[in-house]
Amino acid sequence: MTNKNLTKKLALGGVMAALCIALLYLLGLTAFDLSVLVLCSLMTMLVMVECGVKVTWIYAAVTSVLALLLLPSKLYALEYMMFAALYPILKMYFERLPAMYAWLLEISCLDSMLMLCLVLVRLVFTTADFFPFAMPTFILGTAFFIVYDIVMTMCISVYMIKLRKIFKLPK
Repeated sequence: MTNKNLTKKLALGGVMAALCIALLYLLGLTAFDLSVLVLCSLMTMLVMVECGVKVTWIYAAVTSVLALLLLPSKLYALEYMMFAALYPILKMYFERLPAMYAWLLEISCLDSMLMLCLVLVRLVFTTADFFPFAMPTFILGTAFFIVYDIVMTMCISVYMIKLRKIFKLPK
């Protein structure tokens, strides 16, 4: 990879990171907070498609640190870090495996992230007892996650197969 290519990829990653943080900041504390996380995870996947894995790891690290520093809700920043920054990268690695193993790893990853969120909410962010809601959270979270994962795969496929041709982007 030439320096010019690397510069273009890093610049695209930087612009996407700025857009992601702006979206998280402006829309994150509204009723659209979950939708914004889904949109930001699609942005992470686009950075991966256009810039490669190394730039995507940099993008995820930068946006995660900025989210922790700039967002008023640290819990929302934590949700972003796990579900919209880290998971799309892990998804790429999981999907290299046979389908059954990939789904098991993806669901295990989600449940681990949900448990970490529940524990942090309980121990760090509030003293309220959220553990009676743990089972419904896992069930609804897993159901949402399956739909989210399928839709994310479809969106990236449409982008790679159709939209890149329409925009005449190089492969």
